[in-house]
Amino acid sequence: MGEPEAFDFMKPTLKRISLFWRSQKQFVFNAIVAAPVLMLQGVAVAAPSKKATVEPPAPAIEMGAPFADHAILQRQMEVPVWGWSEPGTEVTLEFGGQKKVATAGKDGKWLVKLDALQASAEPRDMVVREKGGATLAIKDVLVGEVWLASGQSNMQWKVSGSSAIAIALKLKEAAKAEGGQLAPIREFLVTDYFSQLHPIEHAT
Repeated sequence: MGEPEAFDFMKPTLKRISLFWRSQKQFVFNAIVAAPVLMLQGVAVAAPSKKATVEPPAPAIEMGAPFADHAILQRQMEVPVWGWSEPGTEVTLEFGGQKKVATAGKDGKWLVKLDALQASAEPRDMVVREKGGATLAIKDVLVGEVWLASGQSNMQWKVSGSSAIAIALKLKEAAKAEGGQLAPIREFLVTDYFSQLHPIEHAT
């Protein structure tokens, strides 16, 4: 039996709908198949861009935050120097012709006090030794004035990044005009640490 003529006018529309659906099924299939391939390609391309991070080696002996290469020690007063080792370890510290010995306590902390030092722009090494263990040399240490500053966030600015650089440059120019040399100025930045209940022991 033939189709009623009343539906003849719908045949072109139904045909277009059928063709459209077939194309959509093919599109969906292609998208499903292609998606994992694209994902795999993304992984393959992205993988080489990852750079392996190499952590710097830990120091042989853990020192307090102020004691590192290029440090400055306060002149004309006893200078406390501290660090951490295994509990009970005997530690010897040498600097400026002095030798001091301490023993790490139960918490591993040790402390020695250097006798008053005279100001000196001569770079010297501070050598710390554990008895029967590690040795650490802190290089290029000077003796002079040490100022500790704290405050709000702008106190984190170094001289080179603040208006104080103008003063530093004027001092440098004045010293040069007089045929001298500006005393070295070194900056030490303590990493942010926050504590409301107890003093910070291990700052860096």
